[in-house]
Formats: sequence, structure tokens, C-alpha cells
Amino acid sequence: GADNPLREALRRWTWAVAAGLWAVLLWSARPASADEPSALALHFLDVGQGDAAVIRTPGGHWVLIDAGPRDERRDAGRAVVAPFLLRHGARRLAVAVLSHAHLDHLGGLAAVLDRIPAAVVLEPGEMTADPLYTSLLDRLGAKAIRWRAGRPGDQFALDGVRFSVLHPAPSWAEWGEDLNEDSLVLLVEYGSFQAIFAGDAGFPAESLMAPRLRPVDLLKVGHHGSRGSSSDLWLSRLRPRAAVISVGRGNRYGHPTPEAVARLTRAGTRVWRTDRDGTVTVTTDGRQMTVLTRDGRAEFDVN
Repeated sequence: GADNPLREALRRWTWAVAAGLWAVLLWSARPASADEPSALALHFLDVGQGDAAVIRTPGGHWVLIDAGPRDERRDAGRAVVAPFLLRHGARRLAVAVLSHAHLDHLGGLAAVLDRIPAAVVLEPGEMTADPLYTSLLDRLGAKAIRWRAGRPGDQFALDGVRFSVLHPAPSWAEWGEDLNEDSLVLLVEYGSFQAIFAGDAGFPAESLMAPRLRPVDLLKVGHHGSRGSSSDLWLSRLRPRAAVISVGRGNRYGHPTPEAVARLTRAGTRVWRTDRDGTVTVTTDGRQMTVLTRDGRAEFDVN
């Protein structure tokens, strides 16, 4: 509440940033030249119980969505995400997206940004005084990295790939008590291909977004396949052909839950899981989509 000085300061800062820096956002990057690959690649990294995805646009720009967990034993940003990016030639991130301020999504981000700078960090502007979150904001300021609170209607484009923020609405981000339901949810479009990255959004956020959404080809399943995510309403609107669940082997939460997996199966969605399949890569030219894992591949026409 307003009696918490740090929370109040964060609220004032969030809205100063949102109003002053991002009334309407549209970045455009140079088009890919003829000798560059024409495929969009989405890599869902195996970071254990957490989320981290890396997107490479056809022209070679990089977008990071979350950076995995960090604990006393392991930092997924240092151990998995940064090495993956460097191995694939990434030296700069066009955008780093933080879906929300929980350790299993936020934990590895500082280590990644120490090695690979980002032009801008896009996040939901949540009102939390969590020390890891506030220290990240301090680090962004020290590195002079731009920081923006994403709101529905905000868009950016890179090499013909359009990224659109679907959630959270301002009232949710400012007053919401559940950081999962405040998750920044992103729609990615390239040609006829559409994918949604749902963060840790559950039933309440899904019900708010669902009425204005159309079918998609790919869903990054919300909240690691928890019981309270991937509702029948949500899936009946999205009708994803493929879904990826980012989840740790033998995790203590029981993710993904049988209930969420059953709902995905009923929706006719083919599911990949990082605990079983390792890193999952999806490539598309805007007309067809290929899902690649260490064990094989599957091909789909896009919706």
C-alpha cells in the first residue's frame, strides 16, 4: 500500500517511465538482406524449473524472454542462457523481456546482461520490493540500459517479426497482489505464424485476454503447466497446434500437472516439455513450423 515508501516510490517511478518513455512504442530494424536466413527461430532452453527462451529474427537480431532460475548452487543465466547466446553468435540483445519478478524467471538475467548487453529491458512494471528485483533495476540504471513497462497495445518489430504486449493492463500491474497474474504476455507474429509467451499467467489473466485473441500456432504454456493455468476457455480460443512447457525434472511442485496436460490434450495440442525433451527449438518461415528436439522433429502448417 501507499504506507510502504519503497512500494510508493516504485509506483511513481513505473508510471513516470511508462508515461514519459513509452506512450506508443514501435521499433523497426533493417530488413534482412537476401543472403541472410529467412527463418524465425525460437529456442526454449532447458534451465530446470524456470523459464528462458531466446528468439533469433531472420535478420539476426536477438530477443530474450526470461533467463531462468538462480539459487545457491546454480545460476541458469551464467550456466545455460549466456553460453547458448554466445555459442550462436549473439553479442547484443535487441530486447530482453522479463515476464515477471519471480526468481525462476528473473534469477539468471543479471548474469546474462553482464555478458551480453541489451538495448532495452521490457517488463511488467510490477509493484514489488523484492530485493532481487530492485537490485536488477539498480543494475539497469548503472549500465544505462533503458527500461520500459509494457502495456497492451505496445508493439515493436524486428526484421518483419512483430511483438505485441497482451498483458498486464495498467490496473493489474499497479494493484495486483499476484505477480504471476501480472505477467507480461507477448504475442509474436511472422507471416501467418503466431505464438504466445504466457509467462506465469493463470486463469484470471487468461480470462481477461481470451475474448480478444485468435488461434495461434505455438503456446509457451503459462506457469509451467500448473493446475491453475491453461484453462479450457483459454485453449478453446487459442487452439495451439504445439505447446512447450518449461519445467524442471522431478520438481517439487508437480509441474506440469495432469489437469493442465489433459486440457492441452483435449484441445488437440501436441506438447513438448523441457524436462523430457531438453531444449526445444521452433523454426518458421511464416508458412510452416518445425519443432526440433534432440530426439527428432515435427512439422506443421501454420494456421
